[in-house]
Amino acid sequence: MEEGIKTNRKKGRLPLTIALSVALFLIAISIEYRLNGIKSPEFYSLLDYMESEIYNQNGDVKTYDNGDFGILKKGEKAIITVKLPDDISIAQAEFYLSIYNGIVNVSIDGILIYEDAYFNGNISDHYGGYIYEVPLPDDYAGRTLTIEITSVENIPYSDFKNIGVISSKDAWKKLLNSNDLIFSLSITLMLLATICVFYFFIRSIQEKKIQLGLPIAVFEILINAWFFGSMQMFYLVIDNVEFCAKIEYYALFLAPLPLAIIIYYVVDVPFVKKMVTAVSFIYLLYYIIATAIELSPMERNYSDMLKSLHLLAGILLVTLIFAIFLGTKDKSNNYIYILRYGILISMLCGIFELVRFNVTKFLMNKSWFTTHGLSSLAILVIALSLVIYLISFSTEEYTSKIEKEQLLLLAYKDALTGMPNRASCYKQIEELEGKNIKEYTMVFIDINNLKLANDKYGHETGDKLLIMTAENIMNTFSETGFTARWGGDEFVACVLDNEAKAKKLVKEFKEKLEAVDASGSFPFKVSAACGYIYVNKENYIDPVEAIRQADSVMYENKKLMKASM
Repeated sequence: MEEGIKTNRKKGRLPLTIALSVALFLIAISIEYRLNGIKSPEFYSLLDYMESEIYNQNGDVKTYDNGDFGILKKGEKAIITVKLPDDISIAQAEFYLSIYNGIVNVSIDGILIYEDAYFNGNISDHYGGYIYEVPLPDDYAGRTLTIEITSVENIPYSDFKNIGVISSKDAWKKLLNSNDLIFSLSITLMLLATICVFYFFIRSIQEKKIQLGLPIAVFEILINAWFFGSMQMFYLVIDNVEFCAKIEYYALFLAPLPLAIIIYYVVDVPFVKKMVTAVSFIYLLYYIIATAIELSPMERNYSDMLKSLHLLAGILLVTLIFAIFLGTKDKSNNYIYILRYGILISMLCGIFELVRFNVTKFLMNKSWFTTHGLSSLAILVIALSLVIYLISFSTEEYTSKIEKEQLLLLAYKDALTGMPNRASCYKQIEELEGKNIKEYTMVFIDINNLKLANDKYGHETGDKLLIMTAENIMNTFSETGFTARWGGDEFVACVLDNEAKAKKLVKEFKEKLEAVDASGSFPFKVSAACGYIYVNKENYIDPVEAIRQADSVMYENKKLMKASM
């Protein structure tokens, strides 16, 4: 009982060690980036200079003295007028705006300087997070800037945190401002996960079984891609504006599927496996349909199906929480608790984030709570829990494999001499017959004077004699076949060659024993009796019978040796 407790404690140290190592690594990176992070660019906010007119679909117009106009409903238009201050002195300036789900046109003193493009008058083509960078003329200071925003979805636009004038050469810094660490960690994790996808994909093909690391790596890519996209950071690495705007939708709603595969992989209760499979299939089917609609010419996209996608994603996540807690047995998976609580914490953060999203969108007039703090926490927790689980599980699996190989090796190895034992000999015989080898020479060897060595000089001397003989047998015969300690003072060597080669090797072995005897290493004569049987197609007998006959020949040889003494 005490040994079992010690074993569990020892196993529990591994994930804790990994977690501490990862935590220290992240802390070190954080300190490095805080000390050497990218400095904030010069940015002139226009929040205090805005006047707004909201054009409703029924033709009504509402005017606001600022940009605090609440929710802009789908199809409504906001015209924001900004009197640019005379004291703005940013050179090579551009108008900078980061928004979601809107079509933007920009004018200066009534002259259109930027017109957003969308196809066939379908405003649904233009959803997702966009960053607009519109170059301004050199004499922009003091002039009137007009921004026309047409909403493609019900979105609270009140919080224009990122509307202003910035130098075109520093626009990228605006994205990284206070987010340089997030950018570096996210893109690093995605790159590492991509490498892992290729590695585990190849492993899965080789093993003919999906490796746990494959869905984990895919999930890491998708969840980081969603977060990366939601922070609009794909603009830093990809020039395709539409891709940058929509990638977070594709990644977010695809991410539950590899997560479901992970859970299916670790649960071991049949009913729970079936339940995970059924709910995942329904979600996958709907995701395929929704994606087909999104990519089709129909005037619908993910933003039009958010409620149903959120509902199905929520049902799937609740199913997975249920599965991870009730579908696994602790005894069959030492590290399941890492996944249980990691996924639970992450999913709770995700649920709070969904609540925050919907409360902000449908019940409030201001997007006063737009932080990604909960999302960041959820991603960090689930990423770490999956990585720690994978490393811990894989390490234990690898250690167990090595232990089994060592036990198997011991099962076929003689403890004293280190050479193969009788069980190994039978295994070699099976392989010999499996390869249909019909020509070989079976040699049977018996050490002389082992009883004398044990009785008169002690078992240590007898063991020394056995070890010396075994080494010479292996050095002589191993390259041309296999050897084994048959038991006691008896050994077997199989020569996979003609009879002449076997005779030569037997002679070499005897000469080696004669050299040992001449050296005086033992206080008695060192020798061995040998007998062999040559087998070919014409006089074939099976290897076990050949050993028996070689033993008989050796016995006759031993009697002759005793008679000549």
